[in-house]
Amino acid sequence: GVAMDGIPLLPFVLLLCYSVGLMGVITPYATGPGPVYYGSGYITPGEFWRLGLIFGAIYLLALLLVGLPYLLLMT
Repeated sequence: GVAMDGIPLLPFVLLLCYSVGLMGVITPYATGPGPVYYGSGYITPGEFWRLGLIFGAIYLLALLLVGLPYLLLMT
Protein backbone atom coordinates (compact mmCIF):
# COMPACT_ATOMS: atom_id res chain seq x y z
CA GLY A 1 0.00 0.00 0.00
CA VAL A 2 0.84 3.63 -0.21
CA ALA A 3 0.94 5.87 2.84
CA MET A 4 1.67 9.47 3.68
CA ASP A 5 2.69 10.29 7.21
CA GLY A 6 -0.13 11.89 9.17
CA ILE A 7 -2.69 11.87 6.33
CA PRO A 8 -5.41 9.23 6.20
CA LEU A 9 -5.48 7.88 2.66
CA LEU A 10 -9.25 7.54 2.09
CA PRO A 11 -10.23 11.16 2.94
CA PHE A 12 -7.29 12.44 0.90
CA VAL A 13 -8.33 10.41 -2.15
CA LEU A 14 -11.95 11.54 -1.77
CA LEU A 15 -10.85 15.19 -1.67
CA LEU A 16 -8.92 14.68 -4.90
CA CYS A 17 -11.93 13.04 -6.55
CA TYR A 18 -14.29 15.80 -5.43
CA SER A 19 -12.06 18.49 -6.91
CA VAL A 20 -12.04 16.85 -10.36
CA GLY A 21 -15.65 17.81 -11.08
CA LEU A 22 -14.99 21.44 -10.29
CA MET A 23 -12.06 21.69 -12.71
CA GLY A 24 -14.25 21.60 -15.81
CA VAL A 25 -15.88 24.95 -15.04
CA ILE A 26 -12.77 26.88 -14.10
CA THR A 27 -11.46 27.41 -17.64
CA PRO A 28 -12.55 26.51 -21.18
CA TYR A 29 -9.61 24.14 -21.55
CA ALA A 30 -9.65 22.33 -18.18
CA THR A 31 -11.40 19.21 -19.52
CA GLY A 32 -11.16 17.19 -22.72
CA PRO A 33 -14.32 18.36 -24.51
CA GLY A 34 -14.05 21.95 -23.25
CA PRO A 35 -11.77 23.24 -26.02
CA VAL A 36 -14.00 21.66 -28.68
CA TYR A 37 -17.15 23.36 -27.39
CA TYR A 38 -15.37 26.64 -26.72
CA GLY A 39 -13.29 26.81 -29.90
CA SER A 40 -15.90 25.54 -32.36
CA GLY A 41 -18.38 28.28 -31.61
CA TYR A 42 -20.97 25.72 -30.49
CA ILE A 43 -21.53 28.02 -27.52
CA THR A 44 -20.43 31.62 -27.18
CA PRO A 45 -17.65 32.54 -24.75
CA GLY A 46 -20.13 34.44 -22.59
CA GLU A 47 -22.48 31.49 -22.51
CA PHE A 48 -19.59 29.18 -21.63
CA TRP A 49 -18.62 31.29 -18.62
CA ARG A 50 -22.25 31.82 -17.53
CA LEU A 51 -23.01 28.10 -17.64
CA GLY A 52 -19.69 27.35 -15.96
CA LEU A 53 -20.59 29.67 -13.10
CA ILE A 54 -24.06 28.14 -12.73
CA PHE A 55 -22.90 24.52 -12.83
CA GLY A 56 -19.85 25.30 -10.70
CA ALA A 57 -22.11 26.79 -8.02
CA ILE A 58 -24.41 23.76 -8.17
CA TYR A 59 -21.45 21.39 -7.90
CA LEU A 60 -19.89 23.33 -5.02
CA LEU A 61 -23.20 23.43 -3.16
CA ALA A 62 -23.66 19.68 -3.60
CA LEU A 63 -20.08 19.09 -2.50
CA LEU A 64 -20.56 21.12 0.66
CA LEU A 65 -23.99 19.68 1.52
CA VAL A 66 -23.30 16.03 0.69
CA GLY A 67 -19.59 15.47 0.21
CA LEU A 68 -18.26 17.31 3.23
CA PRO A 69 -20.52 15.58 5.79
CA TYR A 70 -19.68 12.23 4.18
CA LEU A 71 -15.98 13.03 4.34
CA LEU A 72 -16.27 13.98 8.00
CA LEU A 73 -18.07 10.71 8.74
CA MET A 74 -15.25 8.76 7.10
CA THR A 75 -12.62 10.16 9.46
